Amino acid sequence: MLGLLVAGTAATANAEVTWEGNKGRLSLGGDVEFDINVANKQEDSNLYRNDGRDDRWDQTGRLLLDISGERVADSGAYAKFKAQPTLGSSGGVGSDDAWFAFGRSDVGEMKIGRFEALDLFPLGQDVFVEHSGDTSSGLYTDGSAYLYMAKEARGRAGDAGHVMVSRQLGDVYLELATLFGDRSDLFNVVDGARRYHGHELTKEKDSIVVRPALRWQAGDFSWALGAEHNLVEDAIIDAEGRKVARRTGYGTTFGWQSGLIKANLNAAYLDALNEENLTLGANVLFDKFGLGYIYGRNKIDEAAAGYEYLEGTQKSNTVYTSYRFDNVLDLDNFGILLGAYWSDFDVEESTVATDRYGARVRFKYVF
Repeated sequence: MLGLLVAGTAATANAEVTWEGNKGRLSLGGDVEFDINVANKQEDSNLYRNDGRDDRWDQTGRLLLDISGERVADSGAYAKFKAQPTLGSSGGVGSDDAWFAFGRSDVGEMKIGRFEALDLFPLGQDVFVEHSGDTSSGLYTDGSAYLYMAKEARGRAGDAGHVMVSRQLGDVYLELATLFGDRSDLFNVVDGARRYHGHELTKEKDSIVVRPALRWQAGDFSWALGAEHNLVEDAIIDAEGRKVARRTGYGTTFGWQSGLIKANLNAAYLDALNEENLTLGANVLFDKFGLGYIYGRNKIDEAAAGYEYLEGTQKSNTVYTSYRFDNVLDLDNFGILLGAYWSDFDVEESTVATDRYGARVRFKYVF
């Protein structure tokens, strides 16, 4: 027998309609998120060769539908799923999460599909955070600053598969995620090909990237750490046959929350072929106001002939802020968020203008 519930609290992600059965539930919810942006951007993200900048206005956003279901057996075992199709403001159709999970609280859980693993570099109230370069939650673009944030194997990675096992043991949460398949799409196309330090890349095999992580909660304090490593080092090679897939990264974050204040300290380090990346970050949220800073350092030891300007050490600095208005027009689920950022990329012995900045107004309605 089914019953109908309408649920919606400040603690939940969605104000949802839920159908309850004797041993299971099905819920329907979602949200609308549309942005009006003004940003100073370059034509592409390769800062070494392009100093042209353009102040642009645009609109981004999407409508997300959240469909979730769960069934629990008498033994305590369960199976659940989530599907989040999206319709973008440009007319494109996509998805955020699409996964199936099963398990038992005293044994653990396995999750399969499209999702994100534990965040080892949280940005706080992330309304508008872009950089003079790229982040590891996007693409590696040759010739740009790369802010590694321990997210290359976090999930939602193109055609690659994703399987994770996890377990809660008191105050400690453990997980082991595996991302497998074609990971050549981590590298953006530059000069008509996927490149790394100027060398053209070729996919030789499918990758298997493992990502163990843990999180410990102790009162107001939390600490998480993890690593990611590609077990198939020759999955992607360059024109000289070198193993570009040999990438090992580490990340850790410390969090503290008390009353209206929430703060994070983050660090991530990547050891890759002829390259080392270090990223540090700090952010604080005081009630509705957020402020954050990210420092990135790239050290490239070798580049192909004609791309020697990539070699050396480059540094980037990013500052971002945000403010949230709740219950606009006395609607409990309607908020307006303001966000802005400034970022600079220090290229050694270069006069290229590399500062980037932007501002955003986000309209968010949870239904």
